[in-house]
Amino acid sequence: MSQIRHTDFKTICYFAAQEDRMRRRFTLWGLMVILILAALTDGFSQGDAVPAYFANSWLCPGSSAPRVDDYTTTGHDQLQCQLEVEYTATEAMVRSNGIPNHDFESTLGCCATEQNYLWIIPLHPMPDSDGQLERAPERGPVAVAVNGAAIYGPEDGPGGDAVALENGLYRETRQTIDLGICGGHSGPGGVYHYHWDANCLHWHPDEARGQGFSDYSFEQLNGSTHSPIVGFAFDGYPIYGIYGWDEKGEVKEMTSSYRLKANRGNGYNGIDDWEYVDGLGDLDECNGHFAPTPEMPQGIYHYHTTRRNGEGGLGFPYFLLCYHGVADERNFRTAGGPPPR
Repeated sequence: MSQIRHTDFKTICYFAAQEDRMRRRFTLWGLMVILILAALTDGFSQGDAVPAYFANSWLCPGSSAPRVDDYTTTGHDQLQCQLEVEYTATEAMVRSNGIPNHDFESTLGCCATEQNYLWIIPLHPMPDSDGQLERAPERGPVAVAVNGAAIYGPEDGPGGDAVALENGLYRETRQTIDLGICGGHSGPGGVYHYHWDANCLHWHPDEARGQGFSDYSFEQLNGSTHSPIVGFAFDGYPIYGIYGWDEKGEVKEMTSSYRLKANRGNGYNGIDDWEYVDGLGDLDECNGHFAPTPEMPQGIYHYHTTRRNGEGGLGFPYFLLCYHGVADERNFRTAGGPPPR
């Protein structure tokens, strides 16, 4: 049997050590590439199937969806949300009747009626590459809630900021607007929609204590955990509730970075009364950020619903004002523009 000479053994050890160093080096490079790609694609891989967080977020499963009441009407309405999702390789087609999964108030636009929605949501959203953020429609739907109801932008009816009016920031002399439970109400055609909040679609009243949905408020929410997904924007990115994780991984209420201008003039365009101040709150000009979530611990760009800004004022734009990604324009009913500065 041949013997390995001492010099041969040293040579073998040398090349083995070199191979090990190269293997570790390529492993580190591989990890760096993965992290860079995750940042460039906002956490998505184009080869993925339907993302689990997307497929698992939808409510109103068939006939087991709850029967709900419109408190604005007389009697109990026994309305029921209906929602179905079909998938292609690149998008989800969400069909819904627009009825929420919780008791609600149509308020002055009474009364809510079933709609025939088809929402088309990208499954693997990509950030907008041209640097020109697309502003979400000022009026009409900008996203869809996970119960199939519409999520609208800040403005309503005559063009004022519906949420600012609800919170007493100005007086409306042309058309009265009233928001009901969970920041929603019904409009022309019986279209129920949210202008802010929508967190109550995951909230359950304590019936043993005699609670109903009329007892809902932000204070009823669990502020010790990251909020769940409440909807999806038309660019495919998720919208979470008001609580998220800060840089230390601690739960906090996410705040917007918009504040009212010092000299607002006398215009009625509620959006133009606000200005974006970088760093004022936790979120960017679209009302989102890239951060880990329970469903995507490696990080994902996502929006938040906001009730406050970084100064403690009202949390305009409440859901989102512009799209971080490329929105599917088939969902639009009105045109957008650039975000305000």
